[in-house]
This record gives sequence, C-alpha cells and structure tokens, in this order.
Amino acid sequence: MEKLPDSFLSYTRQLLGDELFGTLLSGLEAEAPVSIRLNPYKCPKGTTVGNAGGRVPWCPEGWYLNDRPTFTLDPLLHAGLYYVQEASSMFISHIVHTLVHEPVTALDLCAAPGGKTTCMMSALPDGSTLFSNEPICQRAQVLSENIQKYGHPAITVTNNYPKDYGQSGLQFDLILTDVPCSGEGMFRKDPGAITEWSPEKVEECWRLQRSIVEDVWPSLKPGGILIYSTCTFNAHEDEENVEWIARELGAESVTIPTDPAWNITGALVGNRPCYRFLPGKTIGEGLFVSVLRKTGDTKPATGRGRGLHVLSQGIHDGVVKGKNLIPDVSMALSIEKDKEQYPLVDVDWPTAIAYLRRESVVLPPETPRGIVRIAFRGQDLGFAKNIGNRANNLYPQAWAIKTTYIKEPCNNILIY
Repeated sequence: MEKLPDSFLSYTRQLLGDELFGTLLSGLEAEAPVSIRLNPYKCPKGTTVGNAGGRVPWCPEGWYLNDRPTFTLDPLLHAGLYYVQEASSMFISHIVHTLVHEPVTALDLCAAPGGKTTCMMSALPDGSTLFSNEPICQRAQVLSENIQKYGHPAITVTNNYPKDYGQSGLQFDLILTDVPCSGEGMFRKDPGAITEWSPEKVEECWRLQRSIVEDVWPSLKPGGILIYSTCTFNAHEDEENVEWIARELGAESVTIPTDPAWNITGALVGNRPCYRFLPGKTIGEGLFVSVLRKTGDTKPATGRGRGLHVLSQGIHDGVVKGKNLIPDVSMALSIEKDKEQYPLVDVDWPTAIAYLRRESVVLPPETPRGIVRIAFRGQDLGFAKNIGNRANNLYPQAWAIKTTYIKEPCNNILIY
C-alpha cells in the first residue's frame, strides 16, 4: 500500500484513539475481502454460490468469496444474476428492511455504478418505485447499463444534478445520498485514493456534501427518510455534516438496530446514532452511514419531473430496420415476460463469451430463423438475428467485453 499522508495519520489517530487506529492500520495492510450480492428477481430459490466464504450478515443476498474470480468471464454476471459489491455498502439493505414496510417512492441521488440502487431495490417492498440518478454523464451510462442488466422495470435512471431534483416537483419517501467524498475508506482497495487525498480535498468535499443535501432536501417529504453515507473516516464529512443537516435543514436521527458481532463502530463525535465500518474491525471497506428523518412541514411541490434527463425506464422501444423490428436488449434482460415472444437459444460458455464480445456466433441448426434470445444456463443475455449459417449479433456495442484473455470457465461461474 502507498504511504499514508502524515496529516491523515495524525488526525485519524486522534479521532479513533490508539487501539482502534492500530486496528485500522492492520486492516488497511490486509487483503481486501471480495463479495457479491445475488439478484433476488433473477436467482431462483435454492441458488447456491460457488467459491463462497460465508454470508454477509447485514444483507440476505450478500456473499463473501474465498478469492476473486475473473468476473468478466462469467456470463451470469452480464445476465444480471448478481452484482459485485463491497460488503459494507450492502448495509443499505438492512436499513431499508428495518424502516420500510410498505411501497414507497425512493431516490438514489449519486448512484453510479449501481450497487446501492440494486441493493435498495432488492430490499424495498413490492410496488415501490426507485429513481437512480448520476450527475456525471459517462458514469450515468454505466449506471444505466447495470440497471438494465438488473432487469427490474420499476427503476428509472436519470442524469441530473441534485438541484434539478429539488426543482422537479417530485417527492420521495426515501432518499439515499451516498455523497462524493475524500475516499479514505477506499485506501486499501484503490491506491489512487491515497495519492488524491489531501486536507484541502476534505475541506472541498464537506462543503460539496452539504450543498448536495441542501439541493435535494425539497424533494424529501416531511417525515421522509434520508440515508447519508460516505466512504471516508473523518468526522468533518461524517458526524459534523450529519449534525449540520439535523440543525440547519430540520431532521431527527433514526437508530438502526445492529448485532454486536458485526463489529460496526458508532459515532466518534457527538451522540447521534451513526454507523462506521472500519477495515480490520468489520469485514469490508470503509463506510459511514447515518439515517435521518425530516421534521417540520414544507409546502408540497406540484411539478411532475419536468427537466429530468431520463436515460432508461423499463423496457426501451425497439428499432425498425427495413421490415424488421429489432427489440432492445432491455427486453431480454427484463424480468417482465414480453421477451417470451422470441425463441430462447441456450448456448455453451465459449459461444456466450463470443456473443458478449459481440462476435458473430453460429447457433444450432434447429434454431428458428429471425430474432432469437441468446441465453446461458437459461438466463437471457440479449438478442441475435439468426440467418441460418450464422447469427447477426445484436448485443450493444458499448457493452461488449474487451478482454482477449480467455480461459476455461470452471473458476468463473459462481451461481448454480
């Protein structure tokens, strides 16, 4: 690991105390755990996970793995059966299961690449709707791809700034603000986070974080829940911002019950309930979470989402080419049944990888001519047009896997 900045070390030692600080340093030197989260809408009952190293205790769909496989070479990842997600961030599942017991309208404000959005949707009651937003255009495209692979039609992906939501008139029962931060919790996983860290960045981040929450605050209903989270350790971006939200915007803290065996550290400044995940103490990366309920009464907004830039919502319309309607890949990946009008062709692993690389593929001779669904182990990957001697690949060019290193699949297929 890169050498940690002296200013980070001195401040963090003072914040945590010698014993907890020593635990953190040991954790940062250890190998990072690997974890995945199953998609409950696509994984049938009785699904097992190969290479499993145990369950993530705060998320019913979460699993630790014994080592890191080459995820890119597992077609079931691309089919949306699971998501590679850091275990600490799956704590969102526990929060939602604890607090939400009837359908709600929710927003994940800073959502790319999609881990917390899909984790939240997996925990929300049936009938809920979820907006998943990312302000940065390139990251929003990645978010849209991952949400389409997840396949749930009740998620709308947008590319907007927080103030656009605050002015949209939309009202939410639940908002997750996993705000941009100085990234101290990623030091073990991402060496670049160390070189980019500075006291000046911490200062810049805590100001940005307050601005983000303030901009979206009009979109939270009175009595609604705000989940505030960062992947950093310092109290400036964590407890101090939570205190500011409660005092300046009007909110009360919400306590989330936890198991002592999870080894989650509480607030280090003040006495509001907060949840801090520290490498070496908890099995996961660094994360801070606090849950707040909006107090007071505000005039309800009357708009209906005007000004929002929607990237994806449910199944996209197909494209007419000549006399043919080419269905969108979102139909194949959706949990909806519209796709069943097209024949399903289950292919072997080499053919599935060739298809995901957007190469031409040869299908079995009995395959019907025309548009078919390409699947691996019964799980849809996308569409192809079978013309007999070969099939035209209709997988999105932007989604094609680029790796040229292809090996046997035995260590890459995780879901059975």
